[in-house]
Amino acid sequence: MPATSPRRDGLVIGEAVLLDLRPASFAVRMLSGVIDGVIQIVLMIAGSITVVTVGELLGLDDGLLIPGLLFANLTAFLGYPMVCEMLLRGRSVGRLIVGTRVVREDGGPPHARQSLLRAVMAMFELWATSGTVALTCAVIDPRSRRVGDLLAGTMVLQERMRDRNDERLEVPAHLADWAARADVGRLPLELAQDIRRFLPRATTMNTASRRDLSRALVQRALPFVAPAPPPGTDPEAFLQAVIAERSRRDEETLRRRRQATEELIEQVHAVPFQR
Repeated sequence: MPATSPRRDGLVIGEAVLLDLRPASFAVRMLSGVIDGVIQIVLMIAGSITVVTVGELLGLDDGLLIPGLLFANLTAFLGYPMVCEMLLRGRSVGRLIVGTRVVREDGGPPHARQSLLRAVMAMFELWATSGTVALTCAVIDPRSRRVGDLLAGTMVLQERMRDRNDERLEVPAHLADWAARADVGRLPLELAQDIRRFLPRATTMNTASRRDLSRALVQRALPFVAPAPPPGTDPEAFLQAVIAERSRRDEETLRRRRQATEELIEQVHAVPFQR
């Protein structure tokens, strides 16, 4: 049985549910960081000019101007990211543009203290070191997290991805009876994603590469499927049957849960109100 590698694309929330989510790559995070960085610099310059202009109009001395300039800088480098993440639920202007969002390790939006810690660490790892510390940490970490994310217990997810017109997979007719009896629920999420990525691209691949990759995926999937498919089953047909049947069962489970929830809500609403 092959060893199971750590999950990079899964996130377990507080209800012990595994979400199929994709951490944002460092390149995408860097782009959003550049956009937000430009905004912060503009805010800092605008705030500083405002403080100096008001100071000159009111005839304030340098002792009063320095706290004002400090406040303008803190507003730009600490206030901006915190306010954005609180109001936009983990997003900022840069993240809205590239389609990413900051979340807690349980999948929820970050708390104020987490946003503050991320902003404080950004002043060190992004501004003071020109991004060197953040780059090194993001390259090492499997989820491309920087030091601020590690300390705050957060990560950045890729919310918006390219639209895909994936056709619904169906179980091949000659494997329908076997698939209906097979146990496919133990298939790891990462392996299921690899199979889903392979099947739509199979027809465009080199024949030898297509054959080798399909056989490799079958060898990875067989330990998690019981009983084994009928002898002589085509590897791609087996993979398609496994994914299609698993998707059908997942949809049926979600449908039953939704129906049970709706019935429970109706029962609760039917109970007369008592003081």
